[in-house]
Amino acid sequence: MSNAAVLVVGSPKFKGSYTGLFKHFFDLLEPSSLKGKPIILVATGGGERHSLVVEHQLRPLFGFFEALTIPTGIYASDRDFADGVIVSEAIRNRTEQAVIEACRLVGETGNVSLAA
Repeated sequence: MSNAAVLVVGSPKFKGSYTGLFKHFFDLLEPSSLKGKPIILVATGGGERHSLVVEHQLRPLFGFFEALTIPTGIYASDRDFADGVIVSEAIRNRTEQAVIEACRLVGETGNVSLAA
């Protein structure tokens, strides 16, 4: 994890926040272990009413670690998937935008394109 240029971290929404297992994993890390690490934040849930979990739960958690969270977060709900595949063009666009932002941050160049 410490050798990765960018981390993508995500959790399903559980009772308005990330899951306990997700939190437990990050509780085991040294507080300085993610300092300056670019992170793309991702969450899933049953509906759009929980979409703020990215901004109100995940972003503050990684602020504690002094990580560099990418501005564009990604939240997808049940209707954004079909048979385990993302079918939402909006989610694909947000994902591509987050990857572009992360690449700019780490100095990668070239075209970024996500396979459908």
